[in-house]
Amino acid sequence: MWALKVALPLPVEPMSYLPPHADLRAEVQGYRVVVPWRGELRVGVVVGREESPQKTFALREALAYLDTRPWLNPSAIEFLQVAARDSFCPVGTLLNDLLPFLEPPLTHRVRLVPGADPAVLPGGLEALAEGWQEAQGLDPKLLDFLREAGVLQEEVAERRTPAQALVVLREPAEGLSEKAKAAWYALRDLRQVESMAALARAAGVGAGVVKGLVEKGYIGFVEVLPVPEATAARALEPLELPLRPVRLQGGRLLERLRALAGLVQEGPALVLFPEVSLLKKCQPFFPEAAVLHGEMKAEERRLVWEKLVQGAARWVLTTYQGLLLPLNWERIVVVEEAAEAYKLPGGSRAFVPRLARLRAQGLGVPIHYCSSVNSLEVWGEPSYLLPPPRPRLHLLDLRQERGWPLTGAAIALLQQVQEKKRQAIVLSARRGYSAVLRCKQCDWKAMCPNCALPLRYHKSGRLGLLQCHQCGHEEKAPELCPGCQSDVFDPRGPGVEWLVEALGRYLPTLPRYRYTAEAKDDLRPLLAGAPGVLVGTTAILRAPVLPELALVLLPYADGFVLESDFRAAERYHRLLWQLADLHPHRRPLLVLQTFEPGHAAHRALQTASPQGFMEVELALRRALGYPPASRMVKLEVAHAKEPVARDAIYQLAHALRASAEPGELLGPAPAPVARLRGQYVFHLLLKSSEERVQALMANLPPVRGARLRIDPDPQSFVGLLED
Repeated sequence: MWALKVALPLPVEPMSYLPPHADLRAEVQGYRVVVPWRGELRVGVVVGREESPQKTFALREALAYLDTRPWLNPSAIEFLQVAARDSFCPVGTLLNDLLPFLEPPLTHRVRLVPGADPAVLPGGLEALAEGWQEAQGLDPKLLDFLREAGVLQEEVAERRTPAQALVVLREPAEGLSEKAKAAWYALRDLRQVESMAALARAAGVGAGVVKGLVEKGYIGFVEVLPVPEATAARALEPLELPLRPVRLQGGRLLERLRALAGLVQEGPALVLFPEVSLLKKCQPFFPEAAVLHGEMKAEERRLVWEKLVQGAARWVLTTYQGLLLPLNWERIVVVEEAAEAYKLPGGSRAFVPRLARLRAQGLGVPIHYCSSVNSLEVWGEPSYLLPPPRPRLHLLDLRQERGWPLTGAAIALLQQVQEKKRQAIVLSARRGYSAVLRCKQCDWKAMCPNCALPLRYHKSGRLGLLQCHQCGHEEKAPELCPGCQSDVFDPRGPGVEWLVEALGRYLPTLPRYRYTAEAKDDLRPLLAGAPGVLVGTTAILRAPVLPELALVLLPYADGFVLESDFRAAERYHRLLWQLADLHPHRRPLLVLQTFEPGHAAHRALQTASPQGFMEVELALRRALGYPPASRMVKLEVAHAKEPVARDAIYQLAHALRASAEPGELLGPAPAPVARLRGQYVFHLLLKSSEERVQALMANLPPVRGARLRIDPDPQSFVGLLED
């Protein structure tokens, strides 16, 4: 007798189940299977099977397979297991990270096994003796009791939920109001919309008008097949490459896309993107490619997956959710491999480019990296260098210039933008009005009660609002200083609101727009070419391109580099190159207000060459033994009580130090933000060769009384949300 090894999307290793008694197929690896789990049904993937005659009496039985084809092939399953070990997490944790759309809604019917005594049915389930009943609404504990007793027969299948869209059903009558006719004609032009609210917004009418059209039968919902988002194809001539280099670097975006097309034109390729916005920007140049990403609905992703499993695809453009696709790739390409968005925020906390390298190794195919500036982790690989763009850089030394947050020189440049009817971007490191609200008399400042961070000041209402951008705590700004009763407050650290206010004061006729992850103004006038200035955070990098962009201003450039992180300078350097390439055809003037005009990243842009900065940064990392000269794992211990967290991290360090070599442990120490969301946080870093890190992690003792998070290959040490 043999049992299934089923990986569930839960933080556990694969579990053993007996195969479904009604389906004894021989080939089971890679199929999705429905199994009972703690009173409910869960969908997992069969990752293997085992001979287990001695313990089959104790195993529970899987209910049904969901597929006629395997969802994963053997190489994908092997990669999943190898990557889980490499990320120091259970297989189920990584499965949930990489396939968040694995589990579909289910139809579930139950009845008493024919011939069984109805007397075994507990109260409330007597109807099961009469025939099939829907399981929804029945007590899961009682069903589990009957399942264990072997008297429950079950039928399970994937429930397909047809997509619905609002469409025109018949011609409008003469008596309809003008608003109703406007909504009807808007729908006719759009062909279909997903909801009544969407039609109301598109037509500029109230929801009641649309509802009336539905009730009168002029428009209505019909079932439709999921339609991929339409993109207009754009011509792209592939760049013929003399070799197939591991890394492609430099050039403008279109030049890199030409090189990418030349790299993947020969065979099936998996192309990974850090963010959906960049994927969508590149998608029109690869019209034949299949697309899979997290902005698609879960059911649509499942349909795309099944379609790809059934037939070969030439290219697949995807985020990390395509790593497990069971196809035979010729090569894997990682676009902008240093992007922080590749770091999975929860669960395994794995870094996707490292997973992609493991995937390529398992398949025995080459991996390539295509970036404006490659990361230090791949810097030593064979490369093909495209000529980098020549940025137009203008540095404003804040030690000499006057004016804050906008210097006089910056205002003069913005006035030129206004006079020439062009567009500008003003980039801030934070949203809100200011980073700190402090008293000029006694230096009191508003602090978050849950985090070791100052509350951000937002100008809202008469006094304003103090808000923590990490835990969400809010309170009204005080009218008088709680410390000395002074009414003289001094905001510090300009945010988006402050910059918008300053622009309104110096350039009142220049239209101003905001763009952050939380608040986005309507940019249609700017996208149509109207003059104006867009003020926002780094979310602007994911915004549509402004057609008349002439100036990019960072009022406090140092705010992007002053972090407790050895990668901060590299990130800042990469940000500047991204800003230099923000427009596909123009070369907007990049203006940096800074206290460090001689920073190495600035010199790299002035010489139009990233090589010097990266070589110096690499030498510094090697001298300190930091990645890529070693592998690093961050152990993070947190607890609501500081002594408990401190004691736990010191016990962990003591246990590891017994087998660690000199220099392999850094810390323990409080995190750069020592208290976050009510938890005191301590860090312990492991830094050594691959083999030594694996050996240390193999001896990792359990942490009792506090929460332990393992962060392999950490990309940031502060761990804050967008500020």
